[in-house]
Amino acid sequence: MSRKPFFIHFMGLTYGSYLKIHYKIKTAGFENIPKEGPYLVLSNHTHLLDSFFISAVMNSHIRWIAGAYLFKNQILKILLTKLVGSIGKQQGRSDLTTISNVKEAFRKGENVGLFPEGTRTWDGEPLGFSVATAKFVRLFNVPVVLMNLEGNYALKPRWAQKARKGPFTIRVVDVLKPKEIKELTLQELYELLDEKLGFSFAKWQQLNKKRYVGKRKAEKIERLLYLCPSCNGRSTIHSHKNSLFCSDCSLKATLDEYENLIFNEKQTVNSVSEWNQWQKQYLSTIEDEKVFPDDKGVLLQRGIEGKLLTLSKNFSLSLEKERLVVSFSKRVTTGILKGFETLSFEFSKMESMIINAKGTVEFFNDGQLWRIRIEGSKSILKYVEWYENCYKNQQEVL
Repeated sequence: MSRKPFFIHFMGLTYGSYLKIHYKIKTAGFENIPKEGPYLVLSNHTHLLDSFFISAVMNSHIRWIAGAYLFKNQILKILLTKLVGSIGKQQGRSDLTTISNVKEAFRKGENVGLFPEGTRTWDGEPLGFSVATAKFVRLFNVPVVLMNLEGNYALKPRWAQKARKGPFTIRVVDVLKPKEIKELTLQELYELLDEKLGFSFAKWQQLNKKRYVGKRKAEKIERLLYLCPSCNGRSTIHSHKNSLFCSDCSLKATLDEYENLIFNEKQTVNSVSEWNQWQKQYLSTIEDEKVFPDDKGVLLQRGIEGKLLTLSKNFSLSLEKERLVVSFSKRVTTGILKGFETLSFEFSKMESMIINAKGTVEFFNDGQLWRIRIEGSKSILKYVEWYENCYKNQQEVL
């Protein structure tokens, strides 16, 4: 059994106990977890506290693989490495150092946890992952514990401002033994992992019909819903308490206790996840050079020698068909941006684009790490979905 460090043991007795009581966490299938390590835990990712939820109900310590951006804060770096034992991973890039650290953890008999989707779902639907996850699993001769986090998406969706109350279960859906993993082809292993971990909140909720109660359930849903299904307005959705509306047409809706959208008039979508799927498809029909109205930027950072250098907290961000454009109110007079009025980030030079903590978009452009954050009520998601669903997919076809 992977021995819990003193700090983790103390946090389990205090914060871990609080989480179990406050969120009324239920467990299922935990009798199938190996009594001794090492083993690898894989789970879907729906809530900011997922790693804490799972660790709170486990008897053994888990070293979670965490986003590399967290390690750029020196205080967090000390907590994560010295006290928690997390393993850093640069999202959107392969990382041989991460693989080496995981191997070393298993050699010591320690357990490791990973969210293969790489980031939290926005609408409760599975994000999927590449065959690289299957390759990762086959590197290690250890059991693989597969978990589903059921219901906790609705406790506080990624876009939400306030938490809600409702049921939450952590379920062990399968435990793959090393021999079983070896007998599967890479494609068979990938399909098995995708099936077991591809948890859909909408399908689960349709079967279980659980209530999630809150007085401000819909607030900040415009972080997710950036297109209107009625008039096709762009960045026109607004929210208040449990309701949302479009500023350009008569569309209004209420988010009820079962996560259903109740519209004032018939629509082609009936749920948040359907709305999100529709808008991603609609993006491919936009032909304007400027895709959305500008957003107000509140943080611009550049990665330099493993640290994050803040360059600006006041700028505008534009999404164009082939690039992102950062514009300053006047020519910059000091620092590394001296002389610049705008910065242009061509999609053709990007390696990846992801959203991490506090709705910050992170990407590598010409091999250089950049991070951009816009004001909290606006949708940063549209930038990533435009890049992934329009530009990136078009390039793959070509």
